[in-house]
Amino acid sequence: MKSTIDSHDTCPSCGRQTASRSKCVYCSTVTDLDVKSLQFENFKACDEENAYSEFPENMSLLNPKTNTEFKINVKKVKIGRDASNQFVISDDTFTSRHHAWITFENGRFWLEDLSSTNGTFLNGHPLLKRQEIKAGDRIRVGHTELSLIQKDDD
Repeated sequence: MKSTIDSHDTCPSCGRQTASRSKCVYCSTVTDLDVKSLQFENFKACDEENAYSEFPENMSLLNPKTNTEFKINVKKVKIGRDASNQFVISDDTFTSRHHAWITFENGRFWLEDLSSTNGTFLNGHPLLKRQEIKAGDRIRVGHTELSLIQKDDD
């Protein structure tokens, strides 16, 4: 008998593999409590599935206004006002508590809006679905503009 992690369903909205018989943690509109209960199994499945992908160690998010830099050293980074996010933007009331994800899947970085109130923008354009992002891209959440930067290896 296969475990939940071994068997996968495909999300009809984004096409990601999800743990069998569970909601897609990226696309479902669920309460924070539901998200916490879904994240563990889905993230564990995704991490095992994408373990072969080489993770770049020189990518960062930069907030040029505050000169805050966040080194991206995990495969999932949540951006928002809430202190539980990895990249916290506490001084912008137009940023949602849980605004957007940056994920690393199959060797590429992706940006996805988390049904935020004011939307997420990529290079000045509204983000309507998850999109691949690269170094040099500008990400706007609320009134805060961030840059995805790649530092040269020293």
